[in-house]
Amino acid sequence: MSSRISMVGLFFIVSAVAISLQGANAATTYTVGDSLGWTIPPNNSVGYYEDWASNKTFQIGDSVVFNWNGTHTATEVFSEEEYENCTKTGLVIATSGVSVLLNANGTRYFVCSVGTHCEQGMKVAIKVGNGIPPPPSAAPSLPVGSLAAVISSIFILFFSYM
Repeated sequence: MSSRISMVGLFFIVSAVAISLQGANAATTYTVGDSLGWTIPPNNSVGYYEDWASNKTFQIGDSVVFNWNGTHTATEVFSEEEYENCTKTGLVIATSGVSVLLNANGTRYFVCSVGTHCEQGMKVAIKVGNGIPPPPSAAPSLPVGSLAAVISSIFILFFSYM
């Protein structure tokens, strides 16, 4: 009887590990602007950071790091309109080297809120996953196929030892 309980317990542990690893990818850390870092782009190139971001595939779990020298910020604004208008209020990162976790699908907008830096091209939009934020009430769920497989395996194990 105790060996049956041990087998069922082991099965639960293995199932839980398998489910938690399902779809797990190695997270990537991106340095915004690569070797240039976060600064006013060369020749005040307004599209510099847009071009940089368009060559990346940002996924949930990845991070972006803003590295700079001098006086800058990385201010997260909360809409495309605020981004386009270089709105200078939002969540301000005032220290270089801070890593920002990309934890949900959607587009994250960052600008430099110092002087006219944003207007000179110091802004970036990071599209995470498909770029579409989840609905507010969406809760993480277990894929139906995985749940069905776990439940049926439990029943098979349980009833095969009876």
